Amino acid sequence: MFKRKLQALGFPNPETLNTADEIQFRSTIVWLEDQKIRRYKIEDRELLRNTTATQWNQAFEQYMSDLDCPFPKGTRPEILDWLLGLAVQLEYNEKPESYTANPKTLEPIHQKLNPLDNLDFESEDFKAGVNDLANILQVPKHPDHLMTLEGICNLIQEKFCKDALKASSFDNISFGLDLKSPNVSNAANLLRYLFIHDLRELQTRINECLVCVQALTANPKTDTKLGKVGY
Repeated sequence: MFKRKLQALGFPNPETLNTADEIQFRSTIVWLEDQKIRRYKIEDRELLRNTTATQWNQAFEQYMSDLDCPFPKGTRPEILDWLLGLAVQLEYNEKPESYTANPKTLEPIHQKLNPLDNLDFESEDFKAGVNDLANILQVPKHPDHLMTLEGICNLIQEKFCKDALKASSFDNISFGLDLKSPNVSNAANLLRYLFIHDLRELQTRINECLVCVQALTANPKTDTKLGKVGY
């Protein structure tokens, strides 16, 4: 989730970043402010740079407020992801040419990456797609669309896995039969379903017969020798 953005920003050792480590988290915030975001003047960054101070959290909260972060009280990963997105946006606005890759210069290993890596997860189209999917699945939306997407993934894994689909068979289907015994109710529902299925098949065959009869009677031929009408 963070690796691609960190790599795009030129962050040292993005593979080893652990957001659960408070020291690494604070150092990453300082690096982003010093190298990419630059919201404060250099002399105003001292409180933020002093990552071992007991007042660091207060300085960090003020920093989030100054950046107009939409969820300053969010979790460490949520806040870091938002800051990385902001840093990438600022970097692109400053040097858009650096994000325009020449296919001839790409290493062969890049051609083996997951095609989803080519998506722009910060584009408006992607955000709109995530919101539409959330509406369909009735997933509450988070201010960060990536968190919403994570919730959608969790829901799909939980509700649409093989075991969940198997368990949902006739248990949640009601045909209007109020039976006390669950086993009898399931059996009755199954018989009712098969009966409805047979009725639909019978109706289909009746419709086919009607079509054939109409085809025969629509334009009858007259044989005067036989004194009959039709074939």
